[in-house]
Amino acid sequence: MTNTVFYSHQDPDNPESANNFEFTMLIHQRWAMLLVNRDSQDADSLIVELKRITGQSPHSIRQAVTAMEAMDNLPRLRLVQENHYFLSIAFLARIMEAVAQADPAHWEILDARLVDRLTPRSRGELLPEAGVIARLITMWIKELEPGTVTRRTRGSGTEEFLSFRHEDGFTEIRGLLSGVEGRRFHSALEKISKGKKSLVEALREFLDTRAPIRVVQYVYTPLTGGVSWMPQVGYLSRQDSQRLGGMVERTVPLDEVATRIESGYTPSPVLRAYVIARDATCRHPGCTVSADLCDIDHVIPFQQGGPTVAWNLQALCRHHHNMKSDGRFRATMDCLGDVRWIGPCNVEMSSRAQGPLAQEMPTGRWGQTMRARMDRRFAVIRAGAI
Repeated sequence: MTNTVFYSHQDPDNPESANNFEFTMLIHQRWAMLLVNRDSQDADSLIVELKRITGQSPHSIRQAVTAMEAMDNLPRLRLVQENHYFLSIAFLARIMEAVAQADPAHWEILDARLVDRLTPRSRGELLPEAGVIARLITMWIKELEPGTVTRRTRGSGTEEFLSFRHEDGFTEIRGLLSGVEGRRFHSALEKISKGKKSLVEALREFLDTRAPIRVVQYVYTPLTGGVSWMPQVGYLSRQDSQRLGGMVERTVPLDEVATRIESGYTPSPVLRAYVIARDATCRHPGCTVSADLCDIDHVIPFQQGGPTVAWNLQALCRHHHNMKSDGRFRATMDCLGDVRWIGPCNVEMSSRAQGPLAQEMPTGRWGQTMRARMDRRFAVIRAGAI
């Protein structure tokens, strides 16, 4: 058995890994060949021809084009990909969509950080979700370009709005708020509902009350620079960080609880806050439930002598907490916060923490060529980030 590190789908002792490699390589190389001369070709004609040849939808074709743009613009990532073929076309496209928010002068830095983050550090580590990597890229951009307000990399529309449609005795409310304002509004309604009322009932009470609603919202800010982070919202812009900094009533340093052992079963609020900031999400492989909505689980059960200390605590959503409690999955944790899971197939896989404490943060189309179209698309993405 080899001692090298690898992602779980690259396990050299699992014959299925060879299939993963071959399958991803063939799809990748096929698109690389089909799109090799794309820059000078008419964009619409090329998409139609590729649809005829491959049977793929225009969306899949555009996704492949974006993935090949990642290979052209991120040479370090391309080298790793062409050695291991561990990232799908959709994953590469998501990376490029996120990188395109940045000034191209910073793409080289982002490329280096991507390769570092996409290098596994333990055997059987689970490949992070593409959305997790996209959010990490967004954080890096906010560090490199303090004046940037990055846009969403999925979905359309970036401007905040609220609309009301009144008809037949009911009102339909639609809107888009910044993550910070949306989270504050949601927290206020949850504070009123106390888990006993629906959010609709809480909103009705919110409208009827004249008393101010006070909610507790944690915002995590590094001591040595960088950008702030809020559970369920993600990494904040400098402007939001500064604005929320002016609303802070109490500052609690988290470093002091990193190794503190507490005597009781229930972790103190500050230790819970530390675990949330380290994990960001439920630590069961592939689960993305926000850590602040999770239970705090003792990896080694408290009843079996497991201490209440950060290196023995993890965020688990109720569903996966129950799966661990009933023995379907077993877990161990190391000092870095990496959790190794063993499930029904008796094969280990590793889950790396994704929160800010786990990061090593450095302090018209007519007649349009595909190159012009991609340049235009990245310019639009970039413009939405300024």
